[in-house]
Amino acid sequence: MKNKWSKASLGLVLGMSVALVGCSSDKGAPEVSGKSEGSVPSDMNVSGFPIAKEKLTLNIAGFKPPSGKDLNDYKLFQDIEATTNLHINWNLTPGSSWTEKKNLLFAGGELPDAFYAHGILSEDTDIVKYGSQGILIPLENLIEKYAPNVKKLLQDNPTYKKQLTAPDGHIYSLPTIDESYSRTKSTMFINKKWLDQLKLPMPTTTDELYKTLKAFKENDLGGNSKKDQIPLSFLQNWNSDVNSFFGAFGRIDRDVHKAGNNHLAVENDKVIYTAVQPEYRAAIEYFNKLFAEGLADPESFTQDSKVLTAKESKGIVGVVFDWNPANQDYVSLPPLKGPNGKDPVWAEYANGILLRGSFAITNKNQHPEATIRWIDYTYDPKISMQMSRGVIGGDSLKERSDGKYDAIALPQGANSEDFMKVPPTAYSVWALTKAVTDMVVPPSPSQIRSKVDVDNLYGKYLVDNAFPKTYFTAEESDQISRYLTDIDAYVSKMYAKWMLTGGIDKEWDDYVKKLNDMGMDKMVKIYQQVYDRYKTTK
Repeated sequence: MKNKWSKASLGLVLGMSVALVGCSSDKGAPEVSGKSEGSVPSDMNVSGFPIAKEKLTLNIAGFKPPSGKDLNDYKLFQDIEATTNLHINWNLTPGSSWTEKKNLLFAGGELPDAFYAHGILSEDTDIVKYGSQGILIPLENLIEKYAPNVKKLLQDNPTYKKQLTAPDGHIYSLPTIDESYSRTKSTMFINKKWLDQLKLPMPTTTDELYKTLKAFKENDLGGNSKKDQIPLSFLQNWNSDVNSFFGAFGRIDRDVHKAGNNHLAVENDKVIYTAVQPEYRAAIEYFNKLFAEGLADPESFTQDSKVLTAKESKGIVGVVFDWNPANQDYVSLPPLKGPNGKDPVWAEYANGILLRGSFAITNKNQHPEATIRWIDYTYDPKISMQMSRGVIGGDSLKERSDGKYDAIALPQGANSEDFMKVPPTAYSVWALTKAVTDMVVPPSPSQIRSKVDVDNLYGKYLVDNAFPKTYFTAEESDQISRYLTDIDAYVSKMYAKWMLTGGIDKEWDDYVKKLNDMGMDKMVKIYQQVYDRYKTTK
């Protein structure tokens, strides 16, 4: 993933949350620590600071940063302890070992008081399962009484509350939030140097793109008499795929890499399986034409991001699908009109909650009220800002006379953690709301194209029709899993086959029939049931 305005704000995903749907619908989570409703611990201040009247220690599990440091080694966490009077005994595990460690803890090991880190618990396999078993405690009453920052977030953003609420009506975990996150992922970029060399205009339709790609192929743009340039290339991942391009034919092929939500979209409150729609077929036929004529990179289905980036860096690709190429020869290519002449659509990814399983309190915790106050403090705008940009008054963040903060660019060769005095953002919990983002004045803009510029160019084409973040009951997960694995494998196989070698015109009807025989209609019906419940969640 390429950066937006800082490594910290986008180095978010550890690749640890495997989005396999698996939750439980059991009812009746226990009361917090067995305490009666309305009781207030005598050793805690309900508001103001410190939180604990006497020093209080909590045992919390988290991720071990690459530096190997304890989180208490970072100045920001030292400042938080000084303010709250809560000492955290961190039980930190490297990301590569976390899944095994987590499973052991839940299987009967010594549970911590809480789990803390960006996506430390799988939002689809851990939260509702262990919440319904009483291992993770419900948080909504604690939030109401003791967590004003979280409460305000949920009041200001009702969608957040819907996304965090389990089927039994409880909230078992808190998220990391980034409202400044990019609204697009993979977009199109074209080699402006090649366009200028051939005196070609920017293509505006799929037919014009085809002609441009042919010109890229048939001319010696590399100047080596080999005509070895690559007209078009992409990857099969979130940030470099072609699923949004299908919108030129009338419908985006939605979220094709999100396990459990593959090829799902929602249109007028109806769940659609995009991989059986006529627009999907038309887009596949278009790409097959490109592959058949040598206009699309045959390595698109096998290369990795390093290979694609190397091709971009050398400037040997004409049109590339990517997050934001570093090579400034590439400029944004806006979405193209398709054969029907209608304005195209492109996939929007609503910013906000990134991962829901970033903080949870266990039933071993004897001080849940103090704990919720502690995590609520990290959602304070100034603390969340520092989690992302570094400590106020340090090298990386300077207070201004107007109440805002200057973000200082990382000096060349400097260590980010030492400079900012905070761990990478994947190792903490925060809410980068629009208000937080507005508090920070970024370094002077450079000539480098930003992802914000890309988002703005694509803005009028963006459509957010993704299946929402929501929880599944155990029964729903079991039912979907009966169909999903085989369906996904078959669709992916035919997707690549048809693009590379063709045959969709002869095989389409049998393909649709086979998917229905495999249970596609039943699977979509379950997703519709989940979506309908999500819509009615208060």
